[in-house]
Amino acid sequence: MDNRRWFWVGACLLAAGAIFWGVGQAVGPSNGDTEFQRTLEAMKQVKSFRGTYIESAKSTQHSERLWEVDCNRVIVHQQSHDAQTDADSPFEMKQDELLVGDHVYARDRDGSWENTGDAGPTYSAKWYCDNLAQGTVRELLPDILTMTRHAVIGKGDKKTVNGVRCREWNFVMRSAVNNEQGSVCIGLDDHLPYEMTTENGSHYSYSDYNRPIHFEAPEAVLQAASSN
Repeated sequence: MDNRRWFWVGACLLAAGAIFWGVGQAVGPSNGDTEFQRTLEAMKQVKSFRGTYIESAKSTQHSERLWEVDCNRVIVHQQSHDAQTDADSPFEMKQDELLVGDHVYARDRDGSWENTGDAGPTYSAKWYCDNLAQGTVRELLPDILTMTRHAVIGKGDKKTVNGVRCREWNFVMRSAVNNEQGSVCIGLDDHLPYEMTTENGSHYSYSDYNRPIHFEAPEAVLQAASSN
């Protein structure tokens, strides 16, 4: 009889604990699943933004990227700078590209833009903007969709990035195609990503969401390519 009594007492305590946990989750979930779903939906509404990337894997190597996106005009501007100061094999490479619709323009040393042809079915401005609207954008913004499916997410501290208050969410992603960990700082009000860092020393920064983007290129070229 005593054993049965303690069994029912234990079962009641477990049930009460489960109810308490469920209410707590409903009122304020502690994991990042809900927040990342909000971020995914917020990213689908983005029409323009700027992003930067810096990586210094070694003291002799350095990589930088800048991209400016305006999906209202279907334009993506990309700049890159890679350098290696190793005495045995030093090099430096710079690239400046303007993706307009399905076209690709490369900036020459004299500052002019040369039409180098079509981008193809992927990695064109149209492809980037279509993926952004679907929430499947890669490279330009954090891959939130994959994180919601494969990452373990933990809440971090609040901080200010690019003048915006955001909260860091630490993630560990383990999948067949991705093995990565780091953090994403998500805006407290708009739920958009403002910073991402990874364990390999990469740092991403995002700003100017849905603000006008000015491109240093002839307006006539931009309009003609956009109409095509």
